[in-house]
Amino acid sequence: MKRISWVACLFVAACESGPDGPTSYEDMNFAQRYEFMSEVVLPQMQETFVRFDAKYESMTCATCHGEGASDGSFAMPSPQLPLLPASEEAFFEYLEEDPEHLRWSNFMAEEVWPDMAELLEVPVYDPKAAPTGFSCSNCHMHEGQL
Repeated sequence: MKRISWVACLFVAACESGPDGPTSYEDMNFAQRYEFMSEVVLPQMQETFVRFDAKYESMTCATCHGEGASDGSFAMPSPQLPLLPASEEAFFEYLEEDPEHLRWSNFMAEEVWPDMAELLEVPVYDPKAAPTGFSCSNCHMHEGQL
């Protein structure tokens, strides 16, 4: 409970409205986004990823942002994350070819998408209701994008 309170306080402080800060991630400047990602998003996502696989105990900005963490751009989607198929049909084939792909896809859709969408105050992807909502494409590139 203590950790949840700490995270909630950081979230409120990072997203506070008024003269010191904007109300949403979209409205934050680079410095505010960096602080929010470092102090709120990284710890929460590290916790989420560690529940999935303990190797993420050492998760850093580079885990998701790749070279963008080193060069300071933090650009997303990241070419250092696994490349995903470009079409829906190819994606379903990708899921069938390796059980790990399906396991990761389920984890991302059930855990990562909702957590990140909530943190960034954006909807979760839904092809009809929120076609630009948070999804794979926010972090992963698709074949043909490189």
